[in-house]
Amino acid sequence: MSADSAEMIMKRIAFRRTPLTVDSLLLIESDSVRIFGEPAYLQIQIMHNKIRTIVVNFHPLSGDHYLNTRNTLNYYMERFFGRGVITQDESVTNRRWENEDGTMEVSYTDKYTRVFLRLGKR
Repeated sequence: MSADSAEMIMKRIAFRRTPLTVDSLLLIESDSVRIFGEPAYLQIQIMHNKIRTIVVNFHPLSGDHYLNTRNTLNYYMERFFGRGVITQDESVTNRRWENEDGTMEVSYTDKYTRVFLRLGKR
């Protein structure tokens, strides 16, 4: 996806966006948006006019909201990419998938959920 497409999508889903340019990297961060019906922050990293990384940080969720979001993310990722590699470091659980399109990771603790998508191989 090109930088223009990413900016158009961010304009549609995020009321406010904060662009930051560092060397050849353009970071676009959103204010609070809704993903899977839950509040989250979205960050898109663009390098050489192409999306390099997408990061979704969900707000601290409580009870069923947290469990439903975590289970939905895991279900979608497993459906498309298989079981993946599960690792745990103290209270953080990481699920990682790697293929020719890039690296996808879902990390979660007791209340925080983060989705990290790195597109393309280095």
